Amino acid sequence: MSSAAATADEAHDEKDEKDKKKHPRDPAREVVETVVFVVVLVLLLKLFITEAFVIPTGSMAETLYGYQKIITCGKCSHQFPVNTHDEVEVNQNTKDKHFLVGYVCPNCRYQGDVTDLNPQPENRTGDRVLVLKPLYHIRSPRRGDVVVFKYPMEPQKNHVAANYIKRAMGFGGETVAIYRGDLYVTMSLAYPDGELYPRPVDAHDLWKHEYMYSSGQASAQGQQLFGLSREAGFTDRVPGGFRVVRKEEDQLLADRRLVWDNDKQPRDLVGRVKPRWEEFGTAGRWNPDNRDQPRAFAHNGESIDWLRYQHRTWKREKLTEEQLNRGEKPRLLPWRWPEDSGEPVPGPVDNMLGYNSGTDWNKAQNRMNRRDDSGPESALWVGDLILECEAEVAGGAEVVLELSRGPNRFQAKFGNGQVSLARVGPKGAEFGNPSRPCKVTNGKYKLRFANVDCRLWVWVDGKRIDFGAEADSDTAEATTTDADDHAKEGWVRENDIDQPAKIGAKGGVSVSAIKLHRDVYYTRNRGDQNVADVYYVQPGHFLCLGDNSAQSSDSRSWGTVPERLMLGKAVFVFWPGYPKPNRIGFIK
Repeated sequence: MSSAAATADEAHDEKDEKDKKKHPRDPAREVVETVVFVVVLVLLLKLFITEAFVIPTGSMAETLYGYQKIITCGKCSHQFPVNTHDEVEVNQNTKDKHFLVGYVCPNCRYQGDVTDLNPQPENRTGDRVLVLKPLYHIRSPRRGDVVVFKYPMEPQKNHVAANYIKRAMGFGGETVAIYRGDLYVTMSLAYPDGELYPRPVDAHDLWKHEYMYSSGQASAQGQQLFGLSREAGFTDRVPGGFRVVRKEEDQLLADRRLVWDNDKQPRDLVGRVKPRWEEFGTAGRWNPDNRDQPRAFAHNGESIDWLRYQHRTWKREKLTEEQLNRGEKPRLLPWRWPEDSGEPVPGPVDNMLGYNSGTDWNKAQNRMNRRDDSGPESALWVGDLILECEAEVAGGAEVVLELSRGPNRFQAKFGNGQVSLARVGPKGAEFGNPSRPCKVTNGKYKLRFANVDCRLWVWVDGKRIDFGAEADSDTAEATTTDADDHAKEGWVRENDIDQPAKIGAKGGVSVSAIKLHRDVYYTRNRGDQNVADVYYVQPGHFLCLGDNSAQSSDSRSWGTVPERLMLGKAVFVFWPGYPKPNRIGFIK
């Protein structure tokens, strides 16, 4: 190195040393600057981007949970959460606390005492979620989005914001109907200002229930169009008529509720009550791993042979003609073994939800209170089902999953690299037999088949196979009512009780890990579930509904949500109150 270069380097180092002495490091100042930066960043995120919320109540179960206790059933070991909001917080109506003392397992329906559980379950806080905001600077909500908003009736209480969380299921200008558990929508109805369809003096009051035109003479045109649409199967045979609202795949999977997990059978009923899954219509070509408590089945025969599911549950109350004329609905009559000498009997798949069920003790009044597990809404028939299993298939063999709804049975047939759909029943010829390629040839596969919202859905190893409109069916109802269907819900004994779900096989097939789920059931705000609730959603407003429809305070009871009160979209569960695997993640 030249002497000139060395001299230059020395001069540069000397300058750096002088700069350091001129501006010495201040560790305390750096800490303060860092803290201020983080605080400002958090405030900016909270103000403009995202905010954390804790779910307090159970209106969005089973997608999101409020305060709860985790119960492990004493008979079948199924684990599930039970709502304890009124145990943690004082009931605003009665000013009392209600302590959970009894539970009802949604899988085997055993009624158990919390005090018998070891260890004793503890109260857990609700799910903690991140909410993305401001919603409208990014995009408006889409149907099915989980949104957070200020309660229109009382945005603040005691200087604390009253924030609600529901799904956005109806939008400005739509007329939405709730009927037999499903949602229907039309945009063709107009509501001109006048005596029949009044407007408030203050436009900010358009959210109120009276401006949804859901009762009296104001609802006549909506009810008339809905009746015509129902007779036509909610098809385009009625121009501008109501159409069924079909969920997206993510919401369908988030909304499903367990009906039966065949790997979790109650020990006390082994050998005493017929298994829920059993061979049907043939003799000996299905070989169970245990005849009294079968969890897996093996088949080897050249014809299609069937296993069937029967939903064994509480007996339904029988009503007199006078009670039926008064509009009363049957309840589920509770049973408990070994105290009860009776046993569960086959019945239609119902709307019972373990999260809502059980027994409370009102300490102030020293009184036991039954929850809604025996009420009429829990006994409602649910016809939208989801069946899944693991199937090991030999080369050339076929597996068929079948689901019933009313007079029809729907099938997905897997094998030889193809899956095809079919409908067996009065309208089978209209449905056709569309098929798609799939990887089911020779090996072990996870299969799922759903009949939800008048659409058939198929998955292989968790990947959906899309049939497009070919998998959609109309919803024309049976013209006759089953003699045993006293509430006239639309179920048919030979399908919905005798064989609501089936698994068929041809050739060498083994099936295991069998589970049956049902879809969410949207209940009416009040009255007969066989009559539609019809609501108009004013422009700039949203119809918001809870997933736990039987126990949700939502737009059905108090009105719609104005756009100005929307806070954002709930996007992520970062700390689940119910620590079930895979519950940390994006909200579906």
